Amino acid sequence: MSEFLYEKLENEFVKPQIDAKEFYNFVKENLNPKFEFREYQIEAFKRFFYYYESVNVKKQNHICFNMATGSGKTLIMAGLILYLYKKGYRNFLFFVNRSQIVEKTKENFINQSSNKYLFNDKIIIDNKLVKISTVSNFENESDDINICFTTIQGLFSDLNTQKENSLTFEDFKDKKIVLIADEAHHINAKTKKGQLAFDFNPTWENTVDKIFKSNIQNLLLEFSATIELDNLSVNEKYKDKILFKYDLKEFVKNKFSKDIYLFRSDVDKKDRMLQAVIVSIFRQKIAFKYKINLKPVVLFKSKNIKESEENMKNFIDLIENLNTSKISEFKKNNKIEVLHDIFKNINLTDLAEILKVEFNHKKIISTNNDKDLENNQKILNSLEDDNNPIRAIFTVDKLNEGWDVLNLFDIVRLYEGQNSGGNNKGKIGRTTISEAQLIGRGARYFPFDFNERDRFKRKFDEDVSNELKNLETLYYYSENKSNYISELRKALSEIGLIEKEESEPLKLKLKDEFKTKEFLSKKVYKNKKLKKDYKQSKLSDFTDLSKSNFSYDAKSGFGVLQKAFDENSKSSFENQAKIKAVNFVEFCGENVIKNAILYNGYFCMKNLKRILPNLKNMEEFIKNDKYLGQFSINISDKSLNHKERLDLAIEFLNHLEKDIKGKTYEFQGSKEFFAYEFGKIFKIEKEIKRSGKINQCNTLSEKWYVYEDFFGTSEEEELFNLIKERLANYLNEKYSEFYLVRNERDLAIYDFESGARFEPDFLLFLKDESFSYQIFIEPKGDNLLKQDNWKNSFLLNIKSNFEIDDKNFKIIGVKFYNKANENDFIDDFKSKI
Repeated sequence: MSEFLYEKLENEFVKPQIDAKEFYNFVKENLNPKFEFREYQIEAFKRFFYYYESVNVKKQNHICFNMATGSGKTLIMAGLILYLYKKGYRNFLFFVNRSQIVEKTKENFINQSSNKYLFNDKIIIDNKLVKISTVSNFENESDDINICFTTIQGLFSDLNTQKENSLTFEDFKDKKIVLIADEAHHINAKTKKGQLAFDFNPTWENTVDKIFKSNIQNLLLEFSATIELDNLSVNEKYKDKILFKYDLKEFVKNKFSKDIYLFRSDVDKKDRMLQAVIVSIFRQKIAFKYKINLKPVVLFKSKNIKESEENMKNFIDLIENLNTSKISEFKKNNKIEVLHDIFKNINLTDLAEILKVEFNHKKIISTNNDKDLENNQKILNSLEDDNNPIRAIFTVDKLNEGWDVLNLFDIVRLYEGQNSGGNNKGKIGRTTISEAQLIGRGARYFPFDFNERDRFKRKFDEDVSNELKNLETLYYYSENKSNYISELRKALSEIGLIEKEESEPLKLKLKDEFKTKEFLSKKVYKNKKLKKDYKQSKLSDFTDLSKSNFSYDAKSGFGVLQKAFDENSKSSFENQAKIKAVNFVEFCGENVIKNAILYNGYFCMKNLKRILPNLKNMEEFIKNDKYLGQFSINISDKSLNHKERLDLAIEFLNHLEKDIKGKTYEFQGSKEFFAYEFGKIFKIEKEIKRSGKINQCNTLSEKWYVYEDFFGTSEEEELFNLIKERLANYLNEKYSEFYLVRNERDLAIYDFESGARFEPDFLLFLKDESFSYQIFIEPKGDNLLKQDNWKNSFLLNIKSNFEIDDKNFKIIGVKFYNKANENDFIDDFKSKI
């Protein structure tokens, strides 16, 4: 069976070649800096750049990105528009099946005041300020980024019936166009039936195909989370088109989503609604406690519009008439553990008043009225904004697709029974599938900062008892009917939102002998992540850059940059005729360089003072031979005009910026380690959740292991057994104290150079007559040795760099443990204690 395109690009021989830093940096600089790129998004960009640029690949112009709901497809679209503009494209046709998705995307691409605007304030491409314009057709010649936004239905209608000022097939004949199809699975109806090649009647699919084929240079970029590859015709169509695949299962596995919990109970609709809003208030209180700006939203889903309107009316009545006695009665009738825990932490009278304020009728929105569709769409697409008051949404089906929301935490199903179609030989009902898709919308993770962990990923999978886990979960409330719950689980599993079999949380408990006050007050040391102090930066000037073999090719072919006084940096141009070395500043001129700096915000005086604390003023930066004054340039034509010199200066600064960024980090780890009480870092008991194969064994006979049970991967178990079989006796004889602690994300240390976070799997504590020792140990599988090598280097640097206020305490890191290097690990370990 032939490989998909994305599989070919994952080939071990091809993947190392996929490195397009120049294009990636150019795109990143022109997108809104508030949107941080995730690893998979960077990979998607690099794949496209490699594919487009490669001369060794047989390419086609029809490409598909098969990416999960919530994975940031629109950001990828925006980046590709920038890249393709640089490659000569000016006209972009965006289409999708729903008008609300069109409006949402237009808002993200065009409205600079929108909280979700994707581009930078200024878009600079090839040293030129570029505007984004929305157009209804491509009749006018414009050097802007011209985007026509439409629905696939509208596109089909415009092209197959004549209308004034609308798109026609003539628009596409003489212009190269980039077609961007969102939710592209909607244009595969004929392919799924195997009819496309024989159908000459106008359809959505062959209309798009006709536009695409009207110009050989046209590009068709498809984006979809749900391509039906189990259909043979669809599978064959996309074999050579899916450039990047990042499905929902991978998205969830990599912790970019909320955890899904099914909240099922035998209560009536009103109690189910009350369950959700009480949980919502509880989430809000937790966020407030940790200074996280969050307004959790609840969605109430009904079967039809009439029921939805009735449910909304009943909800408003319920909230307006709440009082302490009704909450007390609700508490008595709802014997659910999570609610019981909430009621322990909140006064019932206060709760009633809070609910009446937070869920009053002004903070409720319905999607059922098409008259208010445009205004409602703006409200629904800005739910995270501080000035958006909405706490509850009543809907039927309008939000199943194309809705981006981060602060939806509770979805309430306000109808009973199993959905139709669910009993047909195990087939999942269509309504259940739509419910699963809606849950997928709400499953997008709400990012927040905590202990320097990645703000965009779940942080408490291994610590499910932590109250902040409530900000990483989505509850779906329904009746407690086993047939329906089973079908919903199956639907969620099929789209990748939950594992087929949910694993029970594991309990990590300290042994009784380690629960004493004396033990829990023992010292544990860790360092801190610090914002880098640029007064101590290596870049006191630019002399450190001389080792980077700085080179530059101007677009006009007129130059190569090199260091002025670096004799080792020889240029290939030196042997050619008419090549002369000139000083960069003298050649371009001070005014030209100042103008070039205006194009590159990185070199504004405020930022220069951060990276060059000894710098006095802009004049010194330009003229002094410690800074720009030290660079020379080889030039073949000294009669360049002002514009060409400006282009040269801008390109020079762009390359210099990349070189500087490669040698500086924004953060660093402190060399000073600070003491904490053991009991403040490691809990007496905690629940952990582990995915994949986990080995478990009882450890009561291992007096040196602090927990009752051991849970771990095969590498972690091999380390445990090594200590048990080859080191325990040696350590017991040599030290008066010896105990091993499993670190389940309880303690983090930070790399001295970059400030990168590291949570070693084990801490070993030893004590003899002279010293106490804290030793960090990390087992590592073969597949991660190279990728995590920085952690190994950090561990090896700890012993000679740590600083603490106790001269009798030593902190040590030992090299990675791996079964293949077991003896080397033992030698390194023994040499350090």
